[in-house]
Amino acid sequence: MVFSLGLVASMLPLLLFLKCEKPPNVVIFFTVFLMAVFQIYFWGLWSAYCVALVMKYIQMESVTMNWLYWVCGFIWCTALIGWLSAKEQHGQSFEKIRNIEKGTAFYKLTAIVGFLIFAFSPNLAFYPYGWFMKLTGLSKYIFHVL
Repeated sequence: MVFSLGLVASMLPLLLFLKCEKPPNVVIFFTVFLMAVFQIYFWGLWSAYCVALVMKYIQMESVTMNWLYWVCGFIWCTALIGWLSAKEQHGQSFEKIRNIEKGTAFYKLTAIVGFLIFAFSPNLAFYPYGWFMKLTGLSKYIFHVL
């Protein structure tokens, strides 16, 4: 829901030109730029959240196989993108499906890189996503220096 609302909000500049047959290229470029920045930020947030959850659970004394939590966290990190992509492809033409898959590959790569960065250096998530980690109570698991 948050993802969809964020994408709609990033398309707001196009509303100013709703009655135009073709909006100016600057507005189209700016809107696409806003959408891309939002998606990169969102998938980075999702990656940081998945890493924080893994770190929360592997710190429990009863956990003996840390690597299994990391594998599951990594799969979960990319599974949401695949699920959203599959929903978006339903009933689309072959050409549109190919374009959706290209976008999905880029955002999946963003999530994977984010997951790996935050897994090896969790403190890097503090500046862009510290507000969210504090809000969810996960900051004590992911941020070692606060």
